[in-house]
Amino acid sequence: MAGGLYDHLLAVVLVGAVFVAAVVALPNVGYVSLLSVDQQQLRNVALSALNTMLLDAGYPLNWGSGDNFNPASVARFGLDSADGSELYVLDPDKVFHLVEKDEWGRPNPMGYLPPETMWQLLGLQAYGFKLKILAPFNVTARDLAPPANPSNPTDQELKTINYEVTVRYNDGEPIPNAVVNALIFYSEYLKGDKGVDDKYILRNVKESKKSDAVGKATINPAPLSGQPSDVLIVLEVSVGDIHTATSVYRRGMAPNDIAAINIVGDNINLTIPPKADPPENRWILSIDVYTEDGIVHLYNGTQQDKINWGKNSPFNHWQKTFGGLKYMDPAILIFSFWAVGKGKGREGILMVGPFPGYLGSRVLSYGSSDGQPRGAAGVTLQRVVNIAGMTYVVEFTLWKQRYS
Repeated sequence: MAGGLYDHLLAVVLVGAVFVAAVVALPNVGYVSLLSVDQQQLRNVALSALNTMLLDAGYPLNWGSGDNFNPASVARFGLDSADGSELYVLDPDKVFHLVEKDEWGRPNPMGYLPPETMWQLLGLQAYGFKLKILAPFNVTARDLAPPANPSNPTDQELKTINYEVTVRYNDGEPIPNAVVNALIFYSEYLKGDKGVDDKYILRNVKESKKSDAVGKATINPAPLSGQPSDVLIVLEVSVGDIHTATSVYRRGMAPNDIAAINIVGDNINLTIPPKADPPENRWILSIDVYTEDGIVHLYNGTQQDKINWGKNSPFNHWQKTFGGLKYMDPAILIFSFWAVGKGKGREGILMVGPFPGYLGSRVLSYGSSDGQPRGAAGVTLQRVVNIAGMTYVVEFTLWKQRYS
């Protein structure tokens, strides 16, 4: 009798367990499976969109080139270079049109492709996205001998170069044995005979170091010779066969009232901010180009190569075409100006561009204006690409839009 009761109770327990599994456990398993399938579908969409961006040149094939960019003329979106056969080599002109504003928040004077256009061309209407094109590793420079007054350093402060360069992976881990080449450019003042024919000459020196076990290297060459009026440093960093470059102004920041430097195709364009202070002429003394093969001298300016500000001035914009410039793969342009600094007299002033290329990255943020909603599931894919001979990491994040 007792044995039959135990059998009956055991049967009840087993039936109850099966019922609980059917009602509770199995739906949970199904929910997890649905989430997994949904995430895989999202990943497939992201992968397809990213492949189109990086492996297709779009239409027209050279849609990023030309003087007057019109977003409406882009019939198919793609960033691939139409000139080569290698994979993951992007057209720098197309990439430049993904930069909305310059470093001072002014609209891209060469034209901007709104994210909504790309969104529609790639059929991503049900999704939100963010696109970044960043340096493959992080390079920072700390001035160990900063000028007391960066806007007006003394001759000795300009001559003394002492920077601690730190190289890290983008996750923060230090990179030992990275090769750090510092290309130090300076505008040297040369006094002419009897106070006339004074001039400024662009000179450069180079120092190479390797990062130590914690990713640090000290750039401390012999003091610069002559009488420098301005100094900037291009830091070329190599880890194996991967290269990146960034720039440092000795005065701490770019002189934002001189000009904005832009390049599309074979054309170099300078624009000046409205109501620039002071409004006097900025004469172009010289232009040099930094490429993966080294520094190439491009141009010596004339009296006609100037830019200034004025409501009706014909010189508030400067443009010049240099045949074959695009095929040199220029990563950074170095300009030497003869200009009046704010609150100072006329002097030699150095600038680099375009933004943000001279800081090591190409696109800092591009995509949905409202950003990724809190808690929204998304996928992030990364690919290594080449632009103008330099290595970059493309980071693409995609998520499903939420509609109320």
